[in-house]
Amino acid sequence: MVEVLVLYYSRTGRTEALAKAIVEGVESVEGASAKVKRVDYATVNDFISCDAVAFGSPNYFSYMAGVMKDFFDKALSMRERVAGKPSVAFTSGGGSSNSALLSLERMISSFRLEKVADGVVSQGEPSEENLRACKKLGETLAKRALERAEVPKD
Repeated sequence: MVEVLVLYYSRTGRTEALAKAIVEGVESVEGASAKVKRVDYATVNDFISCDAVAFGSPNYFSYMAGVMKDFFDKALSMRERVAGKPSVAFTSGGGSSNSALLSLERMISSFRLEKVADGVVSQGEPSEENLRACKKLGETLAKRALERAEVPKD
C-alpha cells in the first residue's frame, strides 16, 4: 500500500475542496491511500514518510501561502530524503493567475521531486470541472506512486 500525502492550506475552504477531490482520486486507486493534512499541522516527517505528495495553496499576492513556504523552508535540510517522490500541485484564488501554482512547482523542482502532471488552477469557487481535474490528478499521482514502489531498489 502506498501513502499519498495531500498537504494544503485553506482559509475559505476553496483549496480544501480541491484537496478533498485529490483524496477521492487517490483512494479510487487500488493499493493507494491518502493522508490529508493542513500544512500548519504537518511535520517534515509526514513529508519524508509518504510515497508521493500533492501540494495545495491559495494564491496570495501571486505566490503560495506563507505557511506553505515556511513548511518548505523547514524541510530544506531533508531535501535528499524526499528527492524523486512523485508530486503534483493545485491552487485556488480569486483571479485566473497561475502564479501560486508556478511557485509550488518551483519548489517541486527545487526539492528534486518528480512532477507527474500539470497542476490545477481554480478560480473562485471550485467548479465541477476543477474538482474532476483534481480527482484525476490524485489518480495519476497514486498510480505513479504505485509504479515507483514496484521498481526494485538497488
